[in-house]
Amino acid sequence: MEFFTTLPPSARVWIYQADRAFTTAEATQMADDITAFVSQWLAHKAKVIGDGALLYDRFVILAADEEKLAVSGCSIDSTVRFIKDLGAKYGVNFFDRFYTCYLENGKVKGADFDTFKKLMADGEVNERTVVFNNLVNTIGTMQTQWQVPLSDSWQSRVAVPDTALKL
Repeated sequence: MEFFTTLPPSARVWIYQADRAFTTAEATQMADDITAFVSQWLAHKAKVIGDGALLYDRFVILAADEEKLAVSGCSIDSTVRFIKDLGAKYGVNFFDRFYTCYLENGKVKGADFDTFKKLMADGEVNERTVVFNNLVNTIGTMQTQWQVPLSDSWQSRVAVPDTALKL
């Protein structure tokens, strides 16, 4: 899957995962919100060469070409404020790092930490289930390591039920 084709593979990404999917109307409005933010995104009083998108009606992804201009300090703070504002506007939590999204029959599903552990224990999720690794930090790694089998993910190390997941 290709993302942000106008930016180099080394461009930095920040992935914010909502704890629910957005409706079609919300997704349309959110796309406008993201475009507006990216159009005025600054670092060191200069325009960030970046992009943003809502993927799978659940993931807000911001990307910046840091070869041209480093994004740090206040410019990163502005992204966090933007995401917090989106969360308040749409009534979602983008900051639950243990909330896990996974694919089931081609659709993105999500579960809080305890529910995900129960899904694993019940066999509804297994080592082949594709999960989203939101820890990737470049477009290149996002293209190859964002969607991975549970067995290759950080979630397998923290959410393993008492009956160990066979990797």
